[in-house]
Amino acid sequence: MSAGLCSQLSRMIKEEKVLAEQIKDMQKQVEWLSAQYAGSIQIRFIRCGSPNCYCAKAKKGHGPYYYLERRVSASKVEMIYLGKQKTDVNHYKNYHYRVSNLKKRLRAMKRRHQQLLGAIMSITQLVKTDLE
Repeated sequence: MSAGLCSQLSRMIKEEKVLAEQIKDMQKQVEWLSAQYAGSIQIRFIRCGSPNCYCAKAKKGHGPYYYLERRVSASKVEMIYLGKQKTDVNHYKNYHYRVSNLKKRLRAMKRRHQQLLGAIMSITQLVKTDLE
């Protein structure tokens, strides 16, 4: 019985090591994407400053213009121009979808990793008691 448990334990340890590496790689990917695209989309209407333009008297200015707003430090916010058309923000929306999916997969991988670690500990205890 102990030989079967040992081979099962060996397979689980290999799977755990591979899974741990995959988790590390995926965490790096999520961190990189978050650093690149963190923030929220803001819609702005801008007044041009010309006294003869309609925007000087209208409620709204020129626009809408799409910006990525993100916090750089505790007191500084950075506004990055994305474009005037709604289609200009599709890249940013794709990022959100991708990061969301990566985070779901990462949570599932971490759960599986914890299950493996628990199973490895249980089998290790069984093998130890079997050998005694």
